[in-house]
Amino acid sequence: MKVLHIVGSQSGFFRLSPVFRALRSAGADRQIIIYSGHREELVPEDSLLQELELPSPDHVLGVSTGSSASQTGRSLIALEPIVVRESPDWIFAVGDADVALAAALVGRKNRIPVAHLEAGLRAGNSGDAIDTNRLLTDRLSDALFVAEVETRAQLLREGIDSARIHFVGNTVADTALRLQARAAELDVPSSMDLEPGSYVVGLLTRVDTLPEKTSMEDFLAALDAVAFETGRPTVLILDASSARSVKEQHLEGLLAPVMVIHAPSYLDLLGLAQSAGIVVTNACEILDSATMAGVPTIAICDFAVG
Repeated sequence: MKVLHIVGSQSGFFRLSPVFRALRSAGADRQIIIYSGHREELVPEDSLLQELELPSPDHVLGVSTGSSASQTGRSLIALEPIVVRESPDWIFAVGDADVALAAALVGRKNRIPVAHLEAGLRAGNSGDAIDTNRLLTDRLSDALFVAEVETRAQLLREGIDSARIHFVGNTVADTALRLQARAAELDVPSSMDLEPGSYVVGLLTRVDTLPEKTSMEDFLAALDAVAFETGRPTVLILDASSARSVKEQHLEGLLAPVMVIHAPSYLDLLGLAQSAGIVVTNACEILDSATMAGVPTIAICDFAVG
């Protein structure tokens, strides 16, 4: 069996890892990964892919900039020749990025079955680009893999045939569970002179997905307030998109009260999150791992993004 996996963001790799391994064990002899981002974005992620036991993407589309509509259109144009040439048995659309919707469209128009991994999520905002992606990808997909009982119920309320819905659990949580012992062995908090349970971790990713009237400046100001009011050391994780937002909006002055870490490895990030006192984020890979470790979390989103 040949499977094409379409990934639109870094968090998509966390979702994909358990599925990739399960399909390999089930006899899928050819699994092809297509990433919608740019080649240079993968350079710091080589270690991430190794930690997740995933190969480097077979195809990198370079279409992850511009408006949601333009990304969807360019993804369609870039994806179809690959899909036609590879002629897979299944297409797996991972998450809710624009390329996931494009993958579902290409699959439907070429009569190739599509599976949507993490189906059924809704923020309740019909005008939101990500919610539009979620809704349309679910409508076009043949198999809907849901992580929660509520998302299954949501799909049933929308009139989706129950035979298309498959409860597979939270694959991001599966990834965190598999790697949490290894992350703990690294003891990253001690290397930063942080006592377990005594510090705050803040991570914001995909700034464009923030709830309405919430900005990067609001997020940094809130972290500063937490650091000041609680006296807790506060660690801010900056990925490429959030670091770019800080620079473009001239917010460097708000970084003074916090410890800033740029693009740590996933194991380092997991180790920091599961030993924190509080985690503030919109990133699903950190929300899930912190929650499972019993760490209080504050979600800056309608749904964790990815």
